[in-house]
Amino acid sequence: MRFHIEVVHPERCIGCYSCMYACSRHLFDTIDPSKVAVFVRVNGTVANPFTVIACKFCKNPECALACPKGALQPLPEGGITLITSKCEGCKTFDCISACMIRALALDKRTSFPIICDRCGDCAKYCPHNVFKYEEMK
Repeated sequence: MRFHIEVVHPERCIGCYSCMYACSRHLFDTIDPSKVAVFVRVNGTVANPFTVIACKFCKNPECALACPKGALQPLPEGGITLITSKCEGCKTFDCISACMIRALALDKRTSFPIICDRCGDCAKYCPHNVFKYEEMK
């Protein structure tokens, strides 16, 4: 089942990283904060201690346009998919740096970008309802 996922209440984030752990477990069957498609970043201020970043599923994703091999393909409903046979793990980080909100990371083992597959686990395991998610029709 795929979900539309959106960060709607970032102010509720307490930095528990439950969303990141759930994402890592779903995508890689491990708990590794470097293997995620959702991010909690520390801001270091009392007023706004954390930033939560998740793919916005752009209709015309800059990350896909930046990929020199065409390995990132835009999806009709927004967002991207990775064609691993086209991805050479080019290490130019074109796709990573093209994302304006920094919602892409590189898998250090494969050198492929880590793509959100819309499983919804980040939202399901967030104890403070930072995310909104609903089943895609």
